[in-house]
Amino acid sequence: MLAQDTTISWRQAAQALTRPVLTQVGRTGDGRFIRKILTDAGLPDCSEKTVAELLDQVLDGLRQHYRCEYFYKATIADRVVFGRHSPRTSSLHVELPVGRSIVDLAVFNGNSTAYEIKTEFDSHRRLSTQTPDYLKVFERVYLVTHPSISPSYLRVLDERVGILTLQPNGSLREIRAPNSSGADLDKKALFGMLRSKEYCQALRQRFGAQPEVPNGLRYEHYWRLWETLSVREAQRIVVAAMRGRTTTESMAKFVRELPRSCRVLGYATPLSTAQQRRVLNALHDLN
Repeated sequence: MLAQDTTISWRQAAQALTRPVLTQVGRTGDGRFIRKILTDAGLPDCSEKTVAELLDQVLDGLRQHYRCEYFYKATIADRVVFGRHSPRTSSLHVELPVGRSIVDLAVFNGNSTAYEIKTEFDSHRRLSTQTPDYLKVFERVYLVTHPSISPSYLRVLDERVGILTLQPNGSLREIRAPNSSGADLDKKALFGMLRSKEYCQALRQRFGAQPEVPNGLRYEHYWRLWETLSVREAQRIVVAAMRGRTTTESMAKFVRELPRSCRVLGYATPLSTAQQRRVLNALHDLN
C-alpha cells in the first residue's frame, strides 16, 4: 500500500482504465497523458515506472479502496481466461448484447458462461429482465457480487443463476452453483447472437451451398434453415462463432502482452494490428 493511499482519488484514477483512453493510445501511440490522469488523481509521479506498471498499481488500489465494476471485470478475466483457461481456447466478450440486455462479461470455450456484475454500488432492479435474456443463450449464468450483499441476492435471484462473491483478496468464491440444464436455451435468441457472415457460413457448412438471395430476404432464408436445427446444435454453432471472434493467435498474443490491468480493455476496444502495437509500446516504454 502506498503511504499516500488516503489522499488518492481512486475513482478518478479508475478513469485511466477506460475504453476511450486505450483508443486514444492506439491512435496516437502516446501514453503520457495517462500519467497526468494519475497524478491529477493523487498518485505520485513515478518516472521510473512504465505506464503499464502504474496501471497495475491502480488496479491493486481499486481492490483495496474502490471495488468498482471495472475491478470486478479485470478480476474475472484474470481468474477465468488467464488462470483457469487460456486466451487461445477461451473467448472473452465485454458488454455483449444479449436480447434486450447487455451482459457484463461472457466466456465461450467448450460451453458458454455469462457473468453479470453487481457491485456494492449497484441495485438489483434490472435483474428481473436481464437474467431471462441470459438464460436463453448461456448454459451457465452467474451473478458476481460483494460478500456482504450476497444474502440479499440469494433471496431475490432466479434459482437457476449461480452466485460468486469477490473476496477481499481478489479470489472468487462460489456461493451457489448455476442450476441450468440448458432447457431454457432458445433458438431465436441464439440466432440473434450471430452476425450475418457467421450464420451464413455455419449454415452453408451444415446444409451445403445455398442460392443467392437479396439482402432483404437473406435473414428469413437462413432463419428457416436455423429453425430445423436442434437447440444443442444451434448452441454449438454460437459457441464456435463467438470463440472465433477473439481467440485468433494475434488477439491472444496481444492480450497476453497487455498488463493485467488492461486485459479487459484489450478485449473491449476495437483496435487494428498497428494500433495494438502502439498500445503495447506506449504502455511498456518509459515515456
